[in-house]
Amino acid sequence: MRRKIPPTSALLCFEAAARSGSFAQGARQMNLSQSAFSRQIQSLEALTGQTLFKRERQRVRLSGAGRMLLEELAPQLEALEATFYRLRTRDNPYGALNIGTYPTLGSRWLMPRLAALAQTQPRLTVNTITYLDNAQVDPSLVDLAIVQGDPPWPGFRADLLMPETLIAVAAPGLLARPLQAASGLLDLPALQHSTRPLSWQIWFDDLGAPLQSRPAGPLFSQFEMLIDAVKYGHGVAILPELLVRRELAEGTLIQAHPHRCTPASAYYLLTPQAKAGTSRIERVRDWLLGGVSPRSAG
Repeated sequence: MRRKIPPTSALLCFEAAARSGSFAQGARQMNLSQSAFSRQIQSLEALTGQTLFKRERQRVRLSGAGRMLLEELAPQLEALEATFYRLRTRDNPYGALNIGTYPTLGSRWLMPRLAALAQTQPRLTVNTITYLDNAQVDPSLVDLAIVQGDPPWPGFRADLLMPETLIAVAAPGLLARPLQAASGLLDLPALQHSTRPLSWQIWFDDLGAPLQSRPAGPLFSQFEMLIDAVKYGHGVAILPELLVRRELAEGTLIQAHPHRCTPASAYYLLTPQAKAGTSRIERVRDWLLGGVSPRSAG
């Protein structure tokens, strides 16, 4: 018996439009002209006998029928994608693998480890994909991803990779020695990372001291630039210790206050659920986790 299922292309176009809220953007994602994309949506609406989208100027939004379809269709498409991914990569321990990471964490923490990995698994090609915040982690592009934050991570298996320790740092030319009174840090320009605006609050809360005023120093979108700004004496910053170990060892940065804060938020190694169980991904995951049974977070 022939199944009464719409063409997969129409279903994928529907999902693209539903996710983006735009036929134009959905067409670009599907590599179709906008007219061809619209015909796919129209054919699906004709087949279902339902209006799936409400058109509003340059945007579209789902109708009630559209929301129901997306809710039931999305997990089925993900399951289908996972099936074919596992089929393509079945029992192949070699080839290419994509690891996602933040730029500075990638260059300072991950790269030395990937060099060691290449010595033990020379037939494996590891590519790196960078993102500036967790919302940019795309499970279709990454096989593993390193993120900082708190679980759960929907759509991913999450393993605790390592805790994070936050410290206050400054250039020795700006601060001759560590301060004993944390309040004195705010007499200096308080530099901040744009995606981690609560770092100062977290550090002061952990110390048990009040944050007298909201830091108003410059914002930086990448830790590398923030670290350089501190090195050149632009101000003091709360930074992950693992990102500034080299500068602390070289003396180009000093710890501006003795307090070390290890918040509940930590680094996690994510595996897209659709790709879990793939041989080469599991091998690299186990290697990064150091062979220690990690705490699963979902």
